[in-house]
Amino acid sequence: MVERPQGSGIWRLRAYVGRDPVSGSPIQLHRTFHGSERAAGKELAKLVTEAEGRTAVAMDRSTATVGQLLDRWLEHRVALGKVRPKTAYEYERKIEGRIKPVLGEVKLRQLTPAQLDHAYAAWLADGLSPSTVRVYHSILSAACRQAVKWDLLDRAPTERASAPAAASTTMRVPTPAQLSALVGSAEKSDPVLAAAVALAALTGARRGELVALRWSDIDLEAGAVTIERGITVVDRVAIEGPTKTHQSRRVALDGIGIEVLRRHWRFVTDRSELVESPLVDDPYVLSYQAHSGTPVSPDTLTHRFASLCDALEAKEKRAGAKRGKKVEPYGFHFHELRHFSVTTLLAAGVDIRTVAERHGHAQATMTLNRYAHALPERDRAAAGVLGSALKAG
Repeated sequence: MVERPQGSGIWRLRAYVGRDPVSGSPIQLHRTFHGSERAAGKELAKLVTEAEGRTAVAMDRSTATVGQLLDRWLEHRVALGKVRPKTAYEYERKIEGRIKPVLGEVKLRQLTPAQLDHAYAAWLADGLSPSTVRVYHSILSAACRQAVKWDLLDRAPTERASAPAAASTTMRVPTPAQLSALVGSAEKSDPVLAAAVALAALTGARRGELVALRWSDIDLEAGAVTIERGITVVDRVAIEGPTKTHQSRRVALDGIGIEVLRRHWRFVTDRSELVESPLVDDPYVLSYQAHSGTPVSPDTLTHRFASLCDALEAKEKRAGAKRGKKVEPYGFHFHELRHFSVTTLLAAGVDIRTVAERHGHAQATMTLNRYAHALPERDRAAAGVLGSALKAG
């Protein structure tokens, strides 16, 4: 069903066929494939097409179960390239771990909003967060909508189910002073992390996009970075593929960004020469290897950044206690450096479309909806303009 990397360039492909009429056990087609992620996706599409013929009988409108629908829906999404390998893996984990044990054997035509609400309540009582249960609801909703298109349902019961309300979260963004302190502290003990923090804040690139950067993507003369790849970790295996939106973008750098990269390049070359480990032909920008042939894991950035924040906050608290000064918390996530980039640009008056394109958002409306809180500064500036015009009149 899902591409699961078994090693470098080795993939296990599975497609759901149906259930054994005697035992009721699921029947699946298995195939091992050697090659790139893109080639594995094409091979999986062929396997799904092969399975579709066998599945047609199993997916009879009168006998199809929720579990069968979920299997076929996920295969369909993967075959069309609608989900990334990591997302598909996480969907399968949720389907097999939680949804199927509760709803898998329910006949699709007999699934009711009440059954769904009961399942949601049970998951919440079991300790799952409302946001996690909403993910389960989203999976079921998408599968049921597809069932309507496949003429397996007349109407999706998920439309009338009551998923938990999304918990409101406050977006935290480091101040410029905090960001400067984080970079300065990291430079003393972890220059790779320091470069990652600075680049995340200056370019707004996603974590996976940053670790996938190679020096061939950097144009220091023009002051620009080309972002066209991302690295995700699936089942402990790093996979390099396209960006989240499957689109590349060129991000301009200012003088500070250029200097950050020049300084980091000196560190990279000095480290390579010191241990006599020549750089690979196209080295990664962020690597803990002297030859820079292995990128930093996205999870490593997350963990090291969290430790950096904890250490810096503890240090400033000790200093603040001596002066009787309150210290701002440093409990940031690495992704919030991206928020810093977006909100800083919006507050400075940069137009929404430019900000969306720079940060690789699929739609400018997404930028506006998610970061509307960053617009008050622009609103105050607009009020000043209007007030001046009125006064002049």
